[in-house]
Amino acid sequence: MRRLNPYIRIARLTIALSVLASATATFPLQGATAGRDDALQTGRLTEAIAASRWSDAEALARAELASHPGSAQLLYELGMILFHEDKPAESLKTYTLAAKLVPPSAESLRFVALDYVLLNDYADADRWITVAVKLDPTDGEAWYSLGRIKYTENQFNEAVNAFQKALQLSPRSVKAENNLGLAYEGLNRPDDAIHAYRQAIAWQQGAEHRSEQPLLNLGSLLTDRNALDDALILLKQAEVIAPHDGKIHAALGKLYMRRQELPLAQIELEQAVALSPNNPGLHFQLGQVYRKEGLADRSKEQMKLAAELDGTHSSEPGKTD
Repeated sequence: MRRLNPYIRIARLTIALSVLASATATFPLQGATAGRDDALQTGRLTEAIAASRWSDAEALARAELASHPGSAQLLYELGMILFHEDKPAESLKTYTLAAKLVPPSAESLRFVALDYVLLNDYADADRWITVAVKLDPTDGEAWYSLGRIKYTENQFNEAVNAFQKALQLSPRSVKAENNLGLAYEGLNRPDDAIHAYRQAIAWQQGAEHRSEQPLLNLGSLLTDRNALDDALILLKQAEVIAPHDGKIHAALGKLYMRRQELPLAQIELEQAVALSPNNPGLHFQLGQVYRKEGLADRSKEQMKLAAELDGTHSSEPGKTD
């Protein structure tokens, strides 16, 4: 069993105790806003968080904490900032300090759960996101996160329920509808998945910033169904949005292989390998293309790389958030 960072073990206990205390207290749970001193919230820190300038936000939050070391508000904010900087162990340590002062809110527990996701500890992620939705069942983001965790745990029925709840609370959420499609695929309900992907695509028509994910996922599913012309249109649209996404190039490579357009498959898979050099499945697929093209030495090299990376079969593109 993987040994946990001691800060993480402490975080489990401290947060658990503070949540238990909040559940039995006679006062309402306030979380990160309890004892809030608006004077602490400087304009620069607020602006940095709003602009997702996480490095700047961390520096500003730590500077304020130097002057106000007992501020639960600042500690909770720093925990959230550290999560966004992909520093889950530090984030949990900070949430532990905050929880000693004030019980965490549902929103803070959502970030605690996502810290555990980054640490690949889905049992604790599941535990805390479940507590979060119980504390605030109106938080659509928490239900979405619960769905993502359940999906990763292959609990697809629970994932469907969570994404549907997220959609009730956040209607026309493209990411929730797209992930609902992924959960339907996990349940081997491709028709329902196709409907969800099409709905997500329709909802983002005309949006300034579109997600490539529903286009990629629908294109990949249609490729599996051999609807190659429709799939190609979708994958090309996804490529325009995210030209440096290796999964899109992998999906295009797979499609061109199905169409026996080997030179195009080679181009796409070479790009996919360049973007994801440690993916053994991509090396294997590229090796297959080289073999079919009569490029024996190149094929052998790719197959060797695939074997060294402990994989000899293609990975599924498009199965991410």
